[in-house]
Amino acid sequence: MNQFLESRELVRRLKQGAPIEVDGEVVRLPRFAEIQEMDPEELGGKGDQDVIIAKARTATWCLWPLDRRSKFSKKDGECFLSMLDAVQENIPQKPVMGWVFTTGPVADESRKALEDKGHRIHRIPV
Repeated sequence: MNQFLESRELVRRLKQGAPIEVDGEVVRLPRFAEIQEMDPEELGGKGDQDVIIAKARTATWCLWPLDRRSKFSKKDGECFLSMLDAVQENIPQKPVMGWVFTTGPVADESRKALEDKGHRIHRIPV
């Protein structure tokens, strides 16, 4: 499962167009025309792990791999949502899909906030 926590490995999978399988669910992603890594601070967020921005013809995907022991709290969820809003402002013609991969536990209110807006969050066991 470390393939979802290392930015380089995740970017490689996105470039190959490989589906992502987490918790028995297989998610087929579109072909991406452009994939880049950005510092969360460039998007108005916090953190030392880059956000991967992948642009496809129909949508923009933002993936945030977080390898940490601490809980993904409600505040972390709000931070990620604000980063997604910043990406949406830069690309208003396409929907933005967010996906967080974390090794730490996920607070219920954070999971609900993300899923209510159509984004995904998965805890990756190590």
